[in-house]
Amino acid sequence: MAVVAGSAVVVGSASAGTVDPKTWYVLVNRDSGKVLDDRAYAKNDGAAVVQWSRTGGANQQWRFIDAGDGYYRLQNRNSGKVLDDRNWSKTAGSDIVQWSDLNGANQQFKLARSSDGYVRLLNRFSGMAVEVRDAAKTDGGDVVQYHDRGGANQQWQLVPARSAGNAGTLTATAGSVPTSHPSGATPSSMSSPTAGGGGSTTRFMGSGTVLIGGSMTDASANAAPFDVRYAYVHSRPAPSSAYYAAPLCQAAWTNWWGCWSGSTTAPGAYVTWSDAHVAQATYKGGPRPQKSFWTWYSLRDLGDLAGSGDGPGEVKAINRVDLLTLYMNDYRFFLQKIGNSHDMIDLEPDFWGYVRSLGNPHQVAAQVSGANPTDCGSQENSAAGLTRCLIAMARTYAPNATVGMHLSCWDWPDNTQGCAKDYASLGARNADFLVADVSDRDAGWYAQPAHGGHDDFWTDRKAAASLGFYKTMAESVGKPVVLWQIPVGNMAQNNTLNHYKDDKVDWLFSHMDQVAKAHIAGLLFGAGQQEQTSIETDGGNLIGKTIAYHNSGGAALK
Repeated sequence: MAVVAGSAVVVGSASAGTVDPKTWYVLVNRDSGKVLDDRAYAKNDGAAVVQWSRTGGANQQWRFIDAGDGYYRLQNRNSGKVLDDRNWSKTAGSDIVQWSDLNGANQQFKLARSSDGYVRLLNRFSGMAVEVRDAAKTDGGDVVQYHDRGGANQQWQLVPARSAGNAGTLTATAGSVPTSHPSGATPSSMSSPTAGGGGSTTRFMGSGTVLIGGSMTDASANAAPFDVRYAYVHSRPAPSSAYYAAPLCQAAWTNWWGCWSGSTTAPGAYVTWSDAHVAQATYKGGPRPQKSFWTWYSLRDLGDLAGSGDGPGEVKAINRVDLLTLYMNDYRFFLQKIGNSHDMIDLEPDFWGYVRSLGNPHQVAAQVSGANPTDCGSQENSAAGLTRCLIAMARTYAPNATVGMHLSCWDWPDNTQGCAKDYASLGARNADFLVADVSDRDAGWYAQPAHGGHDDFWTDRKAAASLGFYKTMAESVGKPVVLWQIPVGNMAQNNTLNHYKDDKVDWLFSHMDQVAKAHIAGLLFGAGQQEQTSIETDGGNLIGKTIAYHNSGGAALK
């Protein structure tokens, strides 16, 4: 039987008769008021399940499939996957994810009655209850299993979303939410959450305003209210799994990124130390934690191992099981070092451009399932499958991180729609954001005859064209854009070593409303080559503008 609370029909009993297998339900958490959400409209096995503000999306709708003996499998409307106790775990606090329906006991849940029409979802295999970790109230809060304590964060209200019997013409029922948006163009996926994907039109990485950051020293980082620090991971993969398990690095290993911090540190300390360090940043003597933005840039080195270097070597390398296995192992270790940190990951600048040059990403061969059967055995053996594999691995090993696909669209002035089509094929809708590098060097450097003598300065027209491209790409895949490696030079410089002119810092800060309207969620400044102007050599221009931007209240995300 059901009872009515206000205008919403809710489950009032935990018996088999309380749910209708033809009805799609929205599951509302009693403690937070958020709903159970298939994060970022993911469709892959192992994708995270989180809580999110109610949007009406199909990724927030679930139906109950009778598994017998009073148990049900909860199927997501967007993905077709079912709620799953990952890896048949009996550990308190372990992840609840979505997975293909295998009708295993770890995918079966009993509805245990709580007060006021709420129920608890008890897993048949583990006996544990589905809860929001740490009673979080924020969008993106992790959904896990824990001992059944009857807490409010373990209680769910089942609100029918709409009839499931006529998928083409859905009819709203009492208590229903707005009609869902098409996948890939939803407000919920237009901005990425603190924990990775899911459903807010106005927040990215916990912020409602455009983030400011870059590559800088500690002194610069503490001189202004910066939000983000970025760094690269760019080396050949470890040749053996022994590297990952070693208690300390060895002197011979320091060319590998995991031992960049030297032989007195544990493998991976480069990442763990950096994450902890930026989180301790200060401003005006008080705490001002920053977030890490990692550019994972290792296929370039894999191309060297394949014997062909940049571009062709990378595409050759991904089709070799031996090389791609090393790469996948290294990437997994990198993600494990990130762990539960709220980092951003920029995947493989330039590589996607090389893939695009070969045509359909689904037809560019990659030995994905053979190289990583554990995490990606069901993925397509193509560059498109590789994208989905890398994103899915991040969901598993770094569940609070967000993942961005780098926009390597060198033909964008003439082929923006082609770029949008290719990135949809690559799987950009599964990511959390897109990354675009404005220019790797200052315009004043490029203007010199020895460096090509071409004009990279921005006029309003050039800037509008670039922002138009970012906006189109953001809307095409439903993800915001982070501008990365933005030149730091300014027009007060004298075009000498480390003091080159550029106008992009000044233009962007004076047009922040246009920046936000282009769905840009972050501006990250830094030199792409050692001769360029840096935050430390620009005469304080970026620091001053960041302080002024912060004091103004920032530019609200659009």
